Amino acid sequence: MYVSFSDQIRVLLKAAIHVVVWSVWYSHNEWIFEGKSVDFKAALSLVWRSVYDANSLGISCMRNCVDDLLILYRFGLSGRPGKAPVIRSVVWSLPAPGWIKVNTDGAALGSPGVGGCRGVFWTCRSFVKACFAFPLGQVFAFEVEFLTVSLAINYAWNLGWLESDSSYVVQLLSIRSDQVTWHVCQAWQRCIHQISHMAFQVSHIFRAGNQVADALSKHVLGLSSDSWWSSTHSFYSSLVGNDCMGRELFRFS
Repeated sequence: MYVSFSDQIRVLLKAAIHVVVWSVWYSHNEWIFEGKSVDFKAALSLVWRSVYDANSLGISCMRNCVDDLLILYRFGLSGRPGKAPVIRSVVWSLPAPGWIKVNTDGAALGSPGVGGCRGVFWTCRSFVKACFAFPLGQVFAFEVEFLTVSLAINYAWNLGWLESDSSYVVQLLSIRSDQVTWHVCQAWQRCIHQISHMAFQVSHIFRAGNQVADALSKHVLGLSSDSWWSSTHSFYSSLVGNDCMGRELFRFS
């Protein structure tokens, strides 16, 4: 059974385990080379002192739950509650009249691992114009967002508004930067050239508001070939309706 501890509990356990191992090694050497008997009381006192010292560093927080409080109570220590999450409202919006927006997202199971990209093209009248989901094979996680955006821009050559949940990629596109890793350099340079010759905007949206593109993530990782839809697919149709109605979602950070 896998047990997950909070950061504060994990620090205390690591400190205790390290001191126990050291005490066993030290006491063993004293017994072998000096003939001294093991002072269990002193060893136990050293373990407890190391736990208190580790806790006094204040480098981690507990989970705000009863289980953590009970564990800390056993140690005779007080907990440091984690900060309350910041709640942000996220609402997806339609593109301006005359524009087509493409929401993109990428995923990779590991780094490197099996990756895929997906995108959803929206009209200003809340219609899904097209969707794509392409497997990328073995890729690094940071490469996926670059490759996803390059494909979306390639399809949105004439008119487009790109919205991505990768703030880093959005920043690079905003300043037309070509400072990317060599793995995606060629595709990225093509993107910079294309957006300089088209009506183009780019914006960031949190993953909570990127529902349709995110819903394609599980689907794309199981694909063996490229997929393209020119209409709303059944497995994300309800999410399309939520976006079109301007449903408010929340992000906790």
